[in-house]
Amino acid sequence: MIKVLDKFIADKIAAGEVIERPVSAVKELVENSIDAGARSIIVEIRGGGKSYIRVTDDGSGIPAAEAETAFLRHATSKISGITDLDNITSLGFRGEALASIAAVSKLTMVTRTAETPAGVRLMLHGGRVISNETAGANTGTTIVIEDIFYNTPARRKFMGSDAREGSAIIELIEQYAICYSEIRFMMIRNGETIFSTSGNGDTLAAITKIYPDPDHAHLIPVTGDHVHGYISDPGTTRNTRKGQLFFVNGRLVSSQVIEKGLEKGYGGRIFSGFPIAVLFIEASPIDIDVNIHPGKREIKFLKADEIINDISAAVEAAMKMQEAVPAGIKEGHKPLTSSDLAEDVSYISERTLAESSGREEPVQKPVSQAVYTPQAESFSGEQSSVREYLMNLSRDDDRAHQTAQTDLPSGTRPVHQEVPSRPRPFEFDDLMYAGYIFNTYILMQTADAVYMFDQHAAHERVYYEKFVNAYSSSEQLPQPVLTPVTINVSADVYYTGREMLEPLHRMGFDISDFGAGSFIIRGVPSYVTQAEAVDFVRSYLEGADDTDAKNSKVIDKLIMKSCKSAIKGGEKLSELEIRKLINELAMCDNPYACPHGRPTFIRLTKYDIERSFRRK
Repeated sequence: MIKVLDKFIADKIAAGEVIERPVSAVKELVENSIDAGARSIIVEIRGGGKSYIRVTDDGSGIPAAEAETAFLRHATSKISGITDLDNITSLGFRGEALASIAAVSKLTMVTRTAETPAGVRLMLHGGRVISNETAGANTGTTIVIEDIFYNTPARRKFMGSDAREGSAIIELIEQYAICYSEIRFMMIRNGETIFSTSGNGDTLAAITKIYPDPDHAHLIPVTGDHVHGYISDPGTTRNTRKGQLFFVNGRLVSSQVIEKGLEKGYGGRIFSGFPIAVLFIEASPIDIDVNIHPGKREIKFLKADEIINDISAAVEAAMKMQEAVPAGIKEGHKPLTSSDLAEDVSYISERTLAESSGREEPVQKPVSQAVYTPQAESFSGEQSSVREYLMNLSRDDDRAHQTAQTDLPSGTRPVHQEVPSRPRPFEFDDLMYAGYIFNTYILMQTADAVYMFDQHAAHERVYYEKFVNAYSSSEQLPQPVLTPVTINVSADVYYTGREMLEPLHRMGFDISDFGAGSFIIRGVPSYVTQAEAVDFVRSYLEGADDTDAKNSKVIDKLIMKSCKSAIKGGEKLSELEIRKLINELAMCDNPYACPHGRPTFIRLTKYDIERSFRRK
């Protein structure tokens, strides 16, 4: 028998698609605050958000007459017609968030607009209105969620520990604090402040505030037609993509398109792992679709190739800057003191105990002990009221807010105006020979830095580009050798190698089958010595098993394998050979990494060297 579900059952089922865990609820509330034009947002959680969530903002607020309407499914102020779906500029628009949250929690909302002397307090349990009354309130909105999923035990059973759920919320607010650096964010957990940002609009300062580690200390700015942001040098990578944040028109997203553009821009410079990246993409709303996932985390670019190429070009340009050369001593590191070590050991011990016991991690250096009590509409602790707290925040760094970000209409999302300054390009012409150590590493010097080159990695890069360029261009004419060279190989290499000679001909080799498990070389490319050519051919043939000679990707891999015939570490070079190698490397399209992604050279700044000797 087919029947229509009860409205409250249907609402709970629909809520499960939007609100999967406490962090989902926080995301929806914070995005509503941003859409409301908030300049300050406070997020407080207890019990990992499972028992208590509060989001307070100083945005435009909700008129009292519309308070209950806001909790009806598909009630929204952000779209009114089908054509609006093609021009979405707000973070939320479907009108599902408040209804979904209210359906699975005990919710209290206190809100007031600037035009009214008093606000409204609305209480709902499981989506049903319990009370609606006039209340004194600040301009803006406070929403408190208690006992999330209390009426859907199956969903509550599958939530993680307090520590895990709380960490997800903290990570989310960190990300939004970076994207919206012009908004002041405060994150409070179990009565202790985890972090607070100034809201002065400085994105890089927000990044280093949230991530105070050496890897984020000196990110490289990138700028394109659609993209701007910051990336790490190729030597600074993580084991996962967790260090990559992508925002499209202010929306935090996951995007294979952006990942592809980033990877294409780095090219072969990454040896392993994933680089750090904080990228902001600005695209016309009509060129993206944000309505393909209930959580709006995934989006679709209608002009994907344009976005990929723009990101790639911006990253590739940044890779040619001085700052993109991997640092030998990470800038941002400081010598450890005994007090540093003691503090680190203490924190690690507490964290380990917390994780083993399932409770939340300890908080270092809390900023305040402010706790909001919805019944009293006030903070206990350092601030006596929400109004006083927000007024205190507004006095902080007022000059930074006397910019283009001020006087924004309610509901208007601030547009990112920050354009990162472009660093200086790296110039090989500035290098002076400074020495040679361990018969492997070449030292070159500029006025303020020392560059250490790995001769093997450098020669691999030179080798690789010579052969790839020769293969990709028109056929090269071989240079005859005085005495032909015979290469003897095993039977399996011989029979496979006979099918792989055409690419060698294109590179400039005069090589042919000599019968009985051997090949004969009568000519070599003009850009390598005879010894280098013979080593290359031998390596090439040995790596040619089970491949298709017409497959350019296979040829590329074979050439990369053949680079093992490059100069090894420990093979002593003369100063003349060193200078020739550096000059050849300078002429490469990508002189910064070997074909396998290892850096060809690293940078040691004068400042870091002096600091290592305690001169700074």
